[in-house]
Amino acid sequence: MENLKKHINEVQDFPREGIVFKDINPIYKEPKKWNELMMPLQRLISTINPDYIAGIESRGFISASALAFKLDVGFIPIRKPKKLPGKVIGVNYKLEYGEDRLEIQRNSIEKGSKIIVIDDLLATGGTARAAGTLIREAGGNLIGFAFLVELTELQGRDKLGTNIIIESLIKY
Repeated sequence: MENLKKHINEVQDFPREGIVFKDINPIYKEPKKWNELMMPLQRLISTINPDYIAGIESRGFISASALAFKLDVGFIPIRKPKKLPGKVIGVNYKLEYGEDRLEIQRNSIEKGSKIIVIDDLLATGGTARAAGTLIREAGGNLIGFAFLVELTELQGRDKLGTNIIIESLIKY
């Protein structure tokens, strides 16, 4: 996976000053590179056999929905506020540069169903932890998280819990 780092752009001071944004969009433009990145996640999901793959808005949708479609697994979108119809469950959380909120539809998860959450990047762990909280509050069995990129110095995985899968493909 180290060879894919050269295809990830670093954007200084985005979305706020002091943040170095890891832009993985160039990988999506090259199907062979994207496939190379996705294959370990495909193998992981095939092994753990979840009932659902949840993707976090918005960049987590790209990988999560592609894997769900490919592997014939249900997809659950975890959205920003006021994007979902009907009754929702929501949680507020802190980012490294502010606060935000995530929501899922109240009826989107069957009780006890096994769910893995996929997102593009693990930084401080706030977004992923909030997604895990939503899964559990909705009655799901959170079995783990998978990320395309992890910023290891921020120690986000330490905030995600124990006895669950935490997989990241490219580490900085």
